[in-house]
Amino acid sequence: MAEIITNEMEEIRRLIVETVAKRNALKLEMEHWYESHSKRFPNTNELITVDSTLSELDSHYKRLWDYHNGTTRAS
Repeated sequence: MAEIITNEMEEIRRLIVETVAKRNALKLEMEHWYESHSKRFPNTNELITVDSTLSELDSHYKRLWDYHNGTTRAS
């Protein structure tokens, strides 16, 4: 049986890719910040928000995947 990927799941995948890219950019920015500063990274709250968003997107995608591709799905 082929894996089912809905339009909504495709959109969530796209959002996950964008969010991961944003997260990676913020982490690199934070790394560079701490190389020359000893005070708190000014975009810490944004990084926390991006991490939370990524977690929510991942959970939502998994729920949809399980719903459409789970072994208990009627054939």
